Amino acid sequence: MPFEIKFHIYWSQTDAAGIVHFSEFFSIVEHAEEELYRAKGVLEVHGRMPRVEAYAVFKSPLRRGDVARVVLRPLELREKAVKYGFEIYNETTGLLSATGHIVAVCVENEGGRLKSTKCPSELIEAWRSVE
Repeated sequence: MPFEIKFHIYWSQTDAAGIVHFSEFFSIVEHAEEELYRAKGVLEVHGRMPRVEAYAVFKSPLRRGDVARVVLRPLELREKAVKYGFEIYNETTGLLSATGHIVAVCVENEGGRLKSTKCPSELIEAWRSVE
């Protein structure tokens, strides 16, 4: 089963038009990803996975007070990277708000330089458990 979590939309996430700014959708997805890692006991890996690709298609707005349901699914589990898909639903209106994917690479810090490395097996297993 995919990982699902709900969040309320706050005023600080909206723009002058009263809707969630497009960049905020990625923050919402990253909050969901962090909650997945927390739930699976691998939260410490989250800070060592820079994003190398982020893609989204916006379908309908989210507004202050709405409840957003985020669904995460693994798309590709590679040796050094994870690609996962997301859907954001507006539970208040019943509409799909956005879909997309994120690619994150596992890295080590070698003297201030980031170098890709093999992802921890616990991380890969966490994603496999939500397929």
